[in-house]
Amino acid sequence: MVIVTKSNYLTELSHFLHHLPTATFISIDEEMTGISLRNPDGSWSRPNKFDLPNERYQKSLKGVPEKYSILQVGVALFHKNPHYRPDDGSANGGGSGADGDVMVRGARGQAQGNGDEDDADVREHSFLHREGMLNTDELEDLTEREEEGEAPLQPGASHEKVNGGAAATSAADACYVGQETAPTTTTNGASLTTSEEESKTVDHRHPTSEYISRTYNFYLFPGTDRDQPRHSHGNNCHPHLQREVTLDPSAIKFLIENKMDFDKVFREGIPFTTCERGEYLKDMYFEKYFSEKDGNNDIDDEGAEGSKKSNGAGSRPRVKLTRPEDIAFVARTMASLREWIDSDADQGSENDARNEDGVNGGNENNRNGTSGDSGRADAIDGGRVCEGTSLVLPPCNAFLRRCLYETIEAEYPGLILERADHTPNGGAARNQIRVIRLSPAEKQSRQTRIRLEEWHKLLQDTLGFTTVFRAISDACNGKSFTEERIREFLEGRVRDPSVPDGVENGGVMTGRQIPLVIHNGLMDLMFLMTHCHRPVLPDEFEDTKKMIRKHFPSIYDTKILSSEYSDAIIQGGSSALGELYGVVCNDELNLDVPFKPPPIVNQCVDGAAEQAHDAAWDAYMTGCVFSALCRRVIASKYKRVNGNVTLDSFLHNSRDDVLRYSLGLNKIYMHMSLYTIDLESTSGPIGLHDPLTNGLSVETTFHVSGFKSSVSTRDILQSLMNVSRNEEELLQHLKYEIIWLDDTSLLVGTKVEDGMALDSPSTMSLVASHVRNKLYAGLGSVKIMNLIEYFDGLKSKEVSQVKSESAGLTDFIFSGVKRAFGLGEIVSSDKSCDEGQRRKRIRMG
Repeated sequence: MVIVTKSNYLTELSHFLHHLPTATFISIDEEMTGISLRNPDGSWSRPNKFDLPNERYQKSLKGVPEKYSILQVGVALFHKNPHYRPDDGSANGGGSGADGDVMVRGARGQAQGNGDEDDADVREHSFLHREGMLNTDELEDLTEREEEGEAPLQPGASHEKVNGGAAATSAADACYVGQETAPTTTTNGASLTTSEEESKTVDHRHPTSEYISRTYNFYLFPGTDRDQPRHSHGNNCHPHLQREVTLDPSAIKFLIENKMDFDKVFREGIPFTTCERGEYLKDMYFEKYFSEKDGNNDIDDEGAEGSKKSNGAGSRPRVKLTRPEDIAFVARTMASLREWIDSDADQGSENDARNEDGVNGGNENNRNGTSGDSGRADAIDGGRVCEGTSLVLPPCNAFLRRCLYETIEAEYPGLILERADHTPNGGAARNQIRVIRLSPAEKQSRQTRIRLEEWHKLLQDTLGFTTVFRAISDACNGKSFTEERIREFLEGRVRDPSVPDGVENGGVMTGRQIPLVIHNGLMDLMFLMTHCHRPVLPDEFEDTKKMIRKHFPSIYDTKILSSEYSDAIIQGGSSALGELYGVVCNDELNLDVPFKPPPIVNQCVDGAAEQAHDAAWDAYMTGCVFSALCRRVIASKYKRVNGNVTLDSFLHNSRDDVLRYSLGLNKIYMHMSLYTIDLESTSGPIGLHDPLTNGLSVETTFHVSGFKSSVSTRDILQSLMNVSRNEEELLQHLKYEIIWLDDTSLLVGTKVEDGMALDSPSTMSLVASHVRNKLYAGLGSVKIMNLIEYFDGLKSKEVSQVKSESAGLTDFIFSGVKRAFGLGEIVSSDKSCDEGQRRKRIRMG
């Protein structure tokens, strides 16, 4: 896995964007500076399980991502392994894809039928070919070998190398294991090499792993005010709200114990901003350098240069010199400038390089410049290339520098003026101006360089991780990506790496929504919203759910997948991420559905270690758990229906209702709650938009209270499971979920085996009678009601309480008015009626 900081952000962003479109699924994880809020008195309190999701959100969830910050974001891309060779008869092995009614994709679907998997292979090979992994001959040979059932030729290797047992090593980034050559680069300095990392060494080819992983660990830290771009019309039209970093001591101590590198966070953390502000800053960039705001046209260099000059000295009155010494200084400097121009013209622009003396306070001229269009070495100014020939003017104050700017621009509009950071001799330049003379070709090159530098500064110092967030969101929404589009984005020619909606393009995977995988990730998603969408979340939980789903339409939570949709082996164990990973990777427990952890093919020499609670490693484990659990679900539910079904075809070709029933699509775990968050649900009883956890129903889940504190779970289960063979068959297959609320109250949830439902009124009535009869017989006189009745009771109590408080306030006001007018005191409740009447007669008389 790769550690991504500001120092290598642009290079790794290029790699990430090139591999993102072909991922089968994406998993994420985060590490934050805090994950819970204290009470006003500074104490901690456990969440109330009976809180409705919106109540929990408003009381204790909404404020957390608004207050605390993300330190790490781990992103793991999982791709189909081109070298994967499944065993014959494997439950998950490379079948022809799923056909039949159960596997037909809905509106999100693509091509259907038996050719889906073959088409996917063709798309994968074609994309690898475009990335430079396979040349044309290798692509044709690989296709022939696969058709003939032979072992495929390893990408990047010739027949001779394969037969000789040697593997070719592709050009790749210097940090990767086994790398010897650097990637090709463009003028922007960001790598555009997109060859497959798994072809770098033989060790990265794992024919037994269905997937390979590319894992990135992004270190984040908010940008500062001085990092924000400045524009001529000011920042007030779209102010930047700098995010404060709040640290929770217990969370920080936990991260330190788990080897969090805070030095990387604070020194090299990647900034971020909201999408709205990011669009505003890109608007400013494209308005400055492009003739059209959308950034899809070529650069108009002359227009850009002219607009800058028109907004500069020409738009304000010129300064007037009055002091004789100032007038003499400007005259001397202008004379030296004319002499330099004439001398440079006499010698001719075809000279390779020239070093002459330019002006230094009226003394000898010191000049450092180069001329000619080819075969020359450009001068360097503090690490920056100095195109053409240049002259550094003598130092002066700001008033004289402005006068020189205005005078030179008026007399020589073809010259370029800029602040000189260094003198030609390498010393520091203070309060000096550099005059640059360029040919048309040099001017174009300079303008391109300046534009790229500004774009890269915008990407690296301001937009930062928001670019990654937007790219993941676009991929999850099925937008297209092309090599050309990604390259143009990295070169600052288009606004986004994805192709806009409605644009005809040759993109890959058009309409293919990539699922996002999390583990207990509700808080992770809300943190992403406050960091990259809007700093403050909506007041209502339903609005936040809509916001999350707008960015990520298909989400799977491995916490839900393991606890509600998996087999007995998985559900009987812990649902903690590390323990789940250990279970799915245990060969002894997975003999029926073997699983090999995907290799991480972008592993760096100085990359992150396999450390729990490191965001990248947790993201990788989340993806591995998702892949393994899905294999088990597919093997148990669909092998006998459709033959061999691959995870890729199941995720991208199945209807949404099949995915919700099988894998819990868009259902998210809520910690310490009775409810499972359903991003697709918009209605429910008594304002309840989210279902109960573990597949329970409000109609067949019962609130039980009024029993002795000595009653145990075993006592309750013995009472409920005391079923005779003469009773209804349905009652013999009931399963129970016991959820304790306190020592004398609990919930009893009922459900049945797969294939049976508790949705008809007669069935629900039968189950209710059964639960009541068994609990009355086993526990004696207890109070039992289903959750609908219980919620109705709570609602009635709240209404009564509000009325009581309102009445109490009215009586208080009325008594105050009576006292103010001397109408006596309120009669206390312990007075007799006669006494009250007597006192009333006294007051009235």
